[in-house]
Amino acid sequence: MSGYHGRGKTSGVAVLQLFLRWLRHVPRMSPAGSRTRLDAGCLQFLKSDSASGERTMKVRHLVAVGLMSAICGSGVAKDVDIYIEFLWAKPPAGAIARQETRQFVSEGSHDHQVCIAANAEPTDVGGLQLEFLDAKGSRVSLERHPDYRGAKHCYPANLGKHGVPGEWTVRAVLGDGREQSARIRVDPRIEDSPQYRMRNVPYVAGRPNYDASIPPEEWVGRLVWAMDVDPQGKVTHVEVEVAEGVGERLRDRAIAAGYLTLFPPDPGRAAAPLRWRRTLSFASE
Repeated sequence: MSGYHGRGKTSGVAVLQLFLRWLRHVPRMSPAGSRTRLDAGCLQFLKSDSASGERTMKVRHLVAVGLMSAICGSGVAKDVDIYIEFLWAKPPAGAIARQETRQFVSEGSHDHQVCIAANAEPTDVGGLQLEFLDAKGSRVSLERHPDYRGAKHCYPANLGKHGVPGEWTVRAVLGDGREQSARIRVDPRIEDSPQYRMRNVPYVAGRPNYDASIPPEEWVGRLVWAMDVDPQGKVTHVEVEVAEGVGERLRDRAIAAGYLTLFPPDPGRAAAPLRWRRTLSFASE
């Protein structure tokens, strides 16, 4: 994945540095609707309507950045120098949306991914070391990727066999000395996770992929889409309610992201259906 270069005025590395600096100041989505801070989070609950089950989230977009922000559960430290993102499954080639997640499961056949980005363009960073530590801090896996070149790349999540469930730590260490950690919930089965009991909060949030064909100065606007969720936790209908400015050009991506979103089941939705909204606001910086 590549970033914009400010049409000859801003280097890709400078753009990534601005992006990573911006991430430090964006609050995370809290399952309870509070404004809990997460240093590299991307989402914030702006309102919580317990009667309708609606949720609205907002994220700001940094113009000229070829990276999208992390999911709310990707707890990266404040001094962000390496961007870490967790995906529920590997997106197919050419996908226009992806499944960011705050939860992995260690049993069964899952294609969970850990994505690392240190630079906007491929450069010599001395390779990558990727380590998983379980809830007790014990090493579960350690992989070395000498061919890693700094640009965003996704690797299968190596969850090992005997890790202690809970909040795990993922450490990314580059050969040039930079390192970063992020946290992800890991349980044997999704049903074992406390997040699975948060009925009106998705454990996988579909997210539109960045569209590199749109000029940087045109990333201004707003996009709101609503998802209808059935008792099994599946999104059955997605409707774009607001598409202003660049949002008009992202309609298809928002709809695709909506159908990728996964919720815990809730039999109560048979009588009181859940409609869950998401808002993306884009503004020049």
